[in-house]
Amino acid sequence: MFKTKTSLLFVTALLLVCIDSTFASGRRPRPSPTATPVAPPPPVVVSPANGASLVQPIMLDWNPVSAPGGPIGSYTWQVGTSSTFTTVVASGFTNMESDPSIPTRTADKVSGLPNGTYFWRVKCTQLGPNGGVDSAWSPVQSFTVTGLGPAPATPSFITPANNAQFHLRESFNIQWSPVVNAQSYILEADDEPTFSYPLNLTLSPINFGTQSGAIWGNPLTIYYRVRAVSVDGVRSLPSATRTVQITNAAPIPAGVSLVAPAGGATVQLPFFVDWTDTPNPQVPGYDLEFNTSPNFSLATQALLVSPSRSDYLIARDLLAPGNYFWRARALHGDVAGLWSAGRAITVTAPVAPPDVNLFAILAEPGNAYGGNTAHARVMLDNPAPAGGAIVSVSTDIPQVNMPATTITVPAGRTDATISNIATGPVPNNGVSVGIIGDLFAAFANGREQNSFGILPILYGTSLSAESAVGGTSVNGTVTLQSAAPAGGITVRLVSSDPNIVRPPATVFIPAGATDIDFAIPTSAVAVATRVIIETGTDTDGYRAPQTWLTVTPASSPLPPPSLSSLTLSSSTVAAGATVTGTLRLTSPAPAGGALVRLQGSMEGQVIVPQSVTIPAGSISATFTTTPAPETPFPRWVFIQGSYGTSGGLQARILEIDPAPGPATLLAVGPASQDVIGGHSGRASVGLVIPAPAGGGTVSLTTDNPSVIHVPASVTIPEGNSATSFAIGTAQVSGLPTGGNVFASAGGVTRSIFVNVSADPNAPPLLQSMTISPTSVRGGTNATGTVFLSAPAPAGGISVTLATSNRAVATVPGIVNVPGGQTSASFTVTTFAVGNNTSVTITAFFDSTASASLTVTAGPAPSPTPPASPTPPPSPTPPASPTPSASPTPGLPAPSLISPAADARFAPGTNVTFDWSDVAGATSYTIQVDDQDTFPSPIVNQTTTTSQFSTSTLPVVRMWWRVRANNTGGSGPWSAVRRFEIKN
Repeated sequence: MFKTKTSLLFVTALLLVCIDSTFASGRRPRPSPTATPVAPPPPVVVSPANGASLVQPIMLDWNPVSAPGGPIGSYTWQVGTSSTFTTVVASGFTNMESDPSIPTRTADKVSGLPNGTYFWRVKCTQLGPNGGVDSAWSPVQSFTVTGLGPAPATPSFITPANNAQFHLRESFNIQWSPVVNAQSYILEADDEPTFSYPLNLTLSPINFGTQSGAIWGNPLTIYYRVRAVSVDGVRSLPSATRTVQITNAAPIPAGVSLVAPAGGATVQLPFFVDWTDTPNPQVPGYDLEFNTSPNFSLATQALLVSPSRSDYLIARDLLAPGNYFWRARALHGDVAGLWSAGRAITVTAPVAPPDVNLFAILAEPGNAYGGNTAHARVMLDNPAPAGGAIVSVSTDIPQVNMPATTITVPAGRTDATISNIATGPVPNNGVSVGIIGDLFAAFANGREQNSFGILPILYGTSLSAESAVGGTSVNGTVTLQSAAPAGGITVRLVSSDPNIVRPPATVFIPAGATDIDFAIPTSAVAVATRVIIETGTDTDGYRAPQTWLTVTPASSPLPPPSLSSLTLSSSTVAAGATVTGTLRLTSPAPAGGALVRLQGSMEGQVIVPQSVTIPAGSISATFTTTPAPETPFPRWVFIQGSYGTSGGLQARILEIDPAPGPATLLAVGPASQDVIGGHSGRASVGLVIPAPAGGGTVSLTTDNPSVIHVPASVTIPEGNSATSFAIGTAQVSGLPTGGNVFASAGGVTRSIFVNVSADPNAPPLLQSMTISPTSVRGGTNATGTVFLSAPAPAGGISVTLATSNRAVATVPGIVNVPGGQTSASFTVTTFAVGNNTSVTITAFFDSTASASLTVTAGPAPSPTPPASPTPPPSPTPPASPTPSASPTPGLPAPSLISPAADARFAPGTNVTFDWSDVAGATSYTIQVDDQDTFPSPIVNQTTTTSQFSTSTLPVVRMWWRVRANNTGGSGPWSAVRRFEIKN
C-alpha cells in the first residue's frame, strides 16, 4: 500500500507527542482522563451463506447495528484472499446519509473477482461526542466465485509501455482499449503488485473514456490496472498489470531541434520562434533562451522564458533589437532535457506607425467548451494606416490552434476578427477540469494578451424532484455549458443502484442544442434509499458533479417542495432584449414562500435577479432577465436556480446574439500612466462593439482638473471600436500628485489613474518655508528656513524675504541657497511688544511661501553680567604628563550632491549616494529610511569616503541623510532628501 498512509500516521503520532509535551510543560493544565467509550457490537452477516458458491455480481449483506452511545455512521467491509486478510482485494464502505429518514445501507455489491475462494468481514463505526468508535470485525465468512456473470470483457493497456520510466512531476498519458458494453472504467494504482487497498485515481471509481493522465511527485514504482464496468455496475476482471517507474534517473529524450528562424537570419520584431515537439510535454514544457554570447553565459543572457508550446511569439517588450544567439530545450518534470544547438540571428526594430498602437485582443467568448471553435477580436487605438496593420497573434495553450500567425487590420479600421480558433477537448490528466491560458497579439512596440479557457462542455444532470415514490418516474435534464459542437455529443449516465433507479445509459445532444430531457423510471422499495446518478462524457473524460434521488416506499409522507424545473420563454435573445423565466416547484410553497436563488452572468455581467420568491401556496413564479449585454459574437449564459433540502438545482442555457446598439464603453487604457508635469500623455478608449452609424461618443472627465486636462469627449468613427486622446498636465513641484480620468458611454464608466510628477530636469522651485520656534518672546531671535524642490544650480539662487510688520520682526532682504543645496536658513530678529502679536514672513522666488511667527509680550531678556575677576592661581607643582584630550568635533553638516531630490530609480538599480567632503572628518554615517523621521533605518552605514552605493533597496519611497564623524564624535545631520524606487 502507499507509503503516504504510514507517513500520515507518523505525522499524527508526532502531533500527539507535541501536544502532550505542551501539557507536561505546565503551560496548560492536563485534562482529566476520559473514559474509553464502549465499542458497538459487530454487525451480523446475513449473506452470502458461509461457503456459498456464486456467480458475480455478489451482494454482501449484513444486519444493521443499534447500540447505546450514538448512531452508526458507517459500515466498512473487506474481501481478502485469506482469513487473515493479509491481502485485501476489495473493500468498501457505506455512509450515513445527511437525511436521517434514510437508513444507512447495510449491503454492497462485489464483482470483478477471478474465480476462487474469498473471505469477507464487516465492521461498523459509531458516532459519539468524542469522535467515532469502531466495532470489532464480524466473524469471517467465505464464498467461492464460480463465474463472471454479466461482466464486460477485460480492457488492455495501450500506453505507457510496461516498465516505462518517467521523471518526478513529469506528466504522462495512460490509455487502454475500449470494451463493448462498457459504461465506464476503473483505473487502479498501487505501489504493491498485490493491489491490496488500491488507490483509485479518480475521485470515485468512475472514469469516463479510455484515457487518463498521471503525475507523481515522489520516486516510486507504480502498478496500474484497469477494469471495464457495465451499465448494471458489474466490473470486469482486471487487466494485466502495467508497471511504471518514477525516478529522476529515467532516460532523457533527445533534445529538440530548432526550426525557425534559420541561423544567420534577420527578423523584424515581432517574430515567431519554432522548434520540434517532445514526448510528454509539461506545463511549462520548454525553456527558450536568447543570449548575446554564443557560449550562453548567464552574464550575457537577454531572455529566458518557459513556454508550454513549441512555438513562441517574441515582441518588443521581451527583446530589444540586436544580435543574438537562441536555443531551446524540453522540460521533463523535475529534469530538463538537452539544449538544442544555438543559432545566430539579427533582430531589427518593428515598424511603428505614428499614433497607432495595439489596444487589445479579446477572446469572444472568453471560454470554449468541448472542442467548439472560438473567435477573437484585435483592436488598435487608432485607425490602421494605408496598407493596413499586420498584427501577430499566438496562444500559449497546447490544445488551441490559431488559424494563422497574423491578422490584418484594414486601412482606416481599428478592428479585425480572428475567426474559427480551433480548440481541443480538455485533456483528462486526473486532476484538471479545464485549462486556462492566454491569447496574445503583438504590433509595433506593443503586446497585449487576454485570458482564454477551454473547459468541459458538460454541466450535469438535473432531476424534476429530489424524492420520488418507488415505481414512479422522474424527469431528468442533461445540460451543456454551450451549444453542442458539430456531430453532437453523447453523454453517459451511471446509477449507483440500477435495480432501483435506471436512467438511460446514454443520451445524445445534437449539434447546436444545449440540453435534453428524458424520463427516469424507479422501482418499489421497502425503505427509503438514496441513489446517486453520475454523468460524464468520453471526449474529455469529464465526470460532472453528482445528482442523487431519494426513492421512498409508497406509504411515505409527502416530501417538502423542491425546485422541479426552470424554463425560459426563448432559448435565444438579442443584445438589449429580455426573456422571461419560469420556476416551478414539486408542490406548493410553504408559509412565507419559497426563496429560489438564481445565478447567471455573461462573463461577469449579471442578467438575472439574485432570487425569486414563489408565494406561499403557489407552485410557480416568473422572473425577467435584465437587458442582454452587447456582444460582437454569440455567447452562452448559464442560468441556474436552486431550492430544496439537498440543492434542488435546475439550469438552462441562454444564447445572447449580437444586435445593433448604442455605443457602450468596454475599457479605457493603459491601466495607469506616469506623466511629467507640463507634458502630455495619451490614453485610449474602446467600445464593446464597433460604433454605430454616426459614430460613438465617449465622455471624459477628471477629478483633478487643476493638474490633469482632458477633452470633454471623443468620438469613435462608425464601424471602429477605439480611439486615443491626449491628456494634458500642469507643472507640479515637490511630491507627485495626480488623479483619475473617467470615461463613460452607454451607462458604463471606467477609469485610469494618471500620476503627475515634477520634472527632474526643471529649475528648482520654491517649495516651502518654516519658522522655528513658531513663538518667541519679543527681543528673542527665531530661525527661518526656505526649501527648494531640487538642488540649487552652481552659483546658488537668491530668495527674497519680507515681513508683514517690521516693527515686530525683521528678516534679511535675501537668503542665498548654495549650489547643490535644497535649503538655507536665516535669522528672524524680533522686538519687545506690549501684546502678543502675529507676524507673517514671506519668501519670493518663482512662487511665494509664507510662515507665521507669534511674538509674545514680556520683559526683554536680561543682559548676561560680566564674569567676576578670578584670582591668580596658586603655584602648583608640574603635573605629570597626560595624554592630549580628544579634539571637539566642530564638524559641519555635509551637503547632499546626488541623487537629486525626488529622483526615481527602477528596482535593482545601483544607486550611488554622494555628498560633500567635510574638513576634519574621518568617516561618514549615511541613513536611508522609508520615513523622514528615520525611526528604523533601512541603511545605517559608516563609510570612510563621501560616497555609498547599493542595489538592494526596496520598491518604496525613501529619505536619506548623512553626517560626518571624527575621533571627537559626530557632527549634525545634513538636510534630508527624498527619492523613490518604483517599477
